[in-house]
Amino acid sequence: MSKMSGYYAGGFYINNVQVPGSVLVSHDMYFMWRPRRISEVTPDSLMLLEVLKPAPEVLVLGTGATPQKLPPPVREYLQKLGMRVEVLDSRNATGYFNVLNDEGRAVVGALLVADPEARMPENLPEQQEPLWDRAPLMQRSGTI
Repeated sequence: MSKMSGYYAGGFYINNVQVPGSVLVSHDMYFMWRPRRISEVTPDSLMLLEVLKPAPEVLVLGTGATPQKLPPPVREYLQKLGMRVEVLDSRNATGYFNVLNDEGRAVVGALLVADPEARMPENLPEQQEPLWDRAPLMQRSGTI
C-alpha cells in the first residue's frame, strides 16, 4: 500500500523512499509526474486516471506550497470522468491522501512539488565515476 511518509521542497517520500519531483500516487503504486506548477496540470497530464483499475473516485490534487485554483479545463475533464476532486496545498494533500487510502477508498494523489524551481536529477551536473576500483569491493561483498 502506498503511504506518503513526508515531503520536501523538491519532492516526496513515499513508503520512506525519496521520490524527486511531482508524483501521481494510487493505492499501490506511484509515478513521477512532469507538471511542477498548477498551470502545467492539463487533462493530458492526467490521462493515467482513465486506465487505473479500480477507477478512482477521488483525486487529491496537491497544488504545491500554497492552495491554488484548479484550471477550468482540468475541472471539466474530471467532471466528465465523474471523479470528485479535493484541491489542497501539497503538505495537506499528502495527509488527506493517506487518510482516504487507509480507509480503502479508490483515491489518487496528484501532488506538485512545493518548490517548482528545486533542482531535479535531470538538471544536476554529471556525476563523476568513483575513484575506487569496484572489483575488489564486489569480491569482498561476495557479489562476484
